[in-house]
Amino acid sequence: MMFDPFGDFETEGYLRNSLQLKDPTEVKESEHLSFEASIEDALVFLAKRRLIDYKAVLRTHEILFSGFYPWAGKDRNELVPHLAVFKGSKDDPHHTVFEHPDLIKRSVEYALELAANKKRFRDRPGEVMGQLASAHPFLDGNGRTILLIYMELCYRTGFAIDWSMTSKDQYLLALSNEIRDPFQGHLDSYLTPFVIEISSREEWPQMIGAIKGLDGLDKEGIAYGNLDNPEIQQLYRTYRSQSIK
Repeated sequence: MMFDPFGDFETEGYLRNSLQLKDPTEVKESEHLSFEASIEDALVFLAKRRLIDYKAVLRTHEILFSGFYPWAGKDRNELVPHLAVFKGSKDDPHHTVFEHPDLIKRSVEYALELAANKKRFRDRPGEVMGQLASAHPFLDGNGRTILLIYMELCYRTGFAIDWSMTSKDQYLLALSNEIRDPFQGHLDSYLTPFVIEISSREEWPQMIGAIKGLDGLDKEGIAYGNLDNPEIQQLYRTYRSQSIK
């Protein structure tokens, strides 16, 4: 089933995209063209930004995807505050529950606070990425937006991740485990071997464009449900009780 939180897929296409495309392959290709065409503009914006805050995250998404999604730069709490978004069936014990719409901004801001502690960030690089991914601020484009934010945060801390050495499937597995069971080292263990010395921003556009699977938490098995649904409410209660250590 196609992800259709607006309920108008048949008339407006996937997530009300500007071309009203419905075919998944065409959507992916056009969306990624918008992303690739805007990477350098987004990186210039982040490099010039004195403070990386929530507004910067929203603006980065807008720069990257406004060519395809007219709503780019608006988070889930603004667009669909009544919906929960998760990955996989809610009956699957390994499903991923993304942050409640009301708490998206707070979750991202907490990730940015973690990144401000430079020693901890370098020692535990997975915590910040996991927190950003758990927030899942947008209906689509989360992986790519978060990656640019994360790379800039790493750069300001004095290190980088050698993404060319990572595996899509292993990365997404570690990331999903981090979201379900945060601050237990799942993503730290995966990313730490790929920590390298700081690299020039000039290399980033080509490197980012070549990374596969950046939309893995956006288009693969994404589902949603109304927050008024008692089953969805129970899903959040269960998730929260498992996440709090």
